[in-house]
Amino acid sequence: MSRQCRLTEMDEWPRHQTLDTFDVVANPSPGWSDGYWFCIGDPKGEVNLITAIRLYHNTNVMDAYVIASTGDGRQHNLRASRRLRPAIDDVRVGPFWQRIVRGLRTIEFGCEENRHGIAFDIRWESAAPPYYEAPAVQHFADGRLVSARSNYVQLGYVSGTVRIGDRSWTFGPQDGWVGARDHSWGMGHTGEGEKPNRYAAPPLAAGSQSLWGSAGMRHWALVRFPERSLFYGFKRNQDGSYSASGTGFQDASTIHSRVDYPYESGREGWAYRDVRIGEHTWQGGFPRLESGRVDLVRPDGGADRFRIDVLSKPVYMQGGGYWGGWNDKLGRGVYRGEDVLEGEVWDVSHPVRVFDLQGNEVPAPPGAEYAEQFARFTNLDAPGEVGLGMLEAAIIGEFDGITNP
Repeated sequence: MSRQCRLTEMDEWPRHQTLDTFDVVANPSPGWSDGYWFCIGDPKGEVNLITAIRLYHNTNVMDAYVIASTGDGRQHNLRASRRLRPAIDDVRVGPFWQRIVRGLRTIEFGCEENRHGIAFDIRWESAAPPYYEAPAVQHFADGRLVSARSNYVQLGYVSGTVRIGDRSWTFGPQDGWVGARDHSWGMGHTGEGEKPNRYAAPPLAAGSQSLWGSAGMRHWALVRFPERSLFYGFKRNQDGSYSASGTGFQDASTIHSRVDYPYESGREGWAYRDVRIGEHTWQGGFPRLESGRVDLVRPDGGADRFRIDVLSKPVYMQGGGYWGGWNDKLGRGVYRGEDVLEGEVWDVSHPVRVFDLQGNEVPAPPGAEYAEQFARFTNLDAPGEVGLGMLEAAIIGEFDGITNP
């Protein structure tokens, strides 16, 4: 029996690589997805907003979320889900929408007014070419494949409006707001309830199925400076060694990084070759960064020393549906109805603990330490170079006398 493939608007483009239409993907895993992730923040640290839209071709689902913390210590969460087909060409779910104005250059996305009190309309313009990371393939310690994905990251300028609760912000490129994004596709921890495969053999050793790695501190950052864009990721291990860290990326290097310049500059991108950390200050002794320093070694052997000052409240990804964060606890990419919209508001004023507005603590799942914050980066060797960007400074287990609860 032949497969019943549908024509989509993408099939108009001369980019086919198989006999199939763009309605289907070659990988049959229910964990296959393709989608966009954007983060937006301002120089005062009043807004830390993350939004995403993903298509799950093999579970026939599209879902989206926005999670945004504000300076008053509140995180507003909104999630939407629908059946993907037949409206596969319409990148819209519930109040969320997205338009590709020009690939790799200009994207418009937003969330229309809704009963949950969070809405936005944003135009994103690239600040530099995207950086395509090496495809990341991840196995559990027992050898079973659990993730295989590609992605690229990119910094940009943003303009538009954001409304959260009873406050609103209007901004343009001159106001210093920064946007960063990640477009990823492949097989990951979605579409199957984000739970261990019930048909797989259990691990032989405790912890052999951990996705979070050994104890230490992880940095992952996307920063826009006036004349360049910076991406870097690394992990400082308990034994004092460093290892590269990106979106599932790890190798023998000490750092995974990329520096790029505006399209019209004619300058080639490059990567830092090594990293060392300076003193880090933690909020009240909890594993939430307040300030720190990283020294990034250039190819010429010199170093750029950056002081990092965290500006915003954290955003916890569980509010976007990660780790079973939906009301039904089933995770992302799962069919839960034709048109579902849900959300809540959290108190995130504590450095690492999250509460609902009734004062009940929201249980922290594995991975909750990966909260995102906006930070200011000042080049101590060139103080005029000051950047703003997304920073994930996460302690896994114990590091430098700080323990993740």
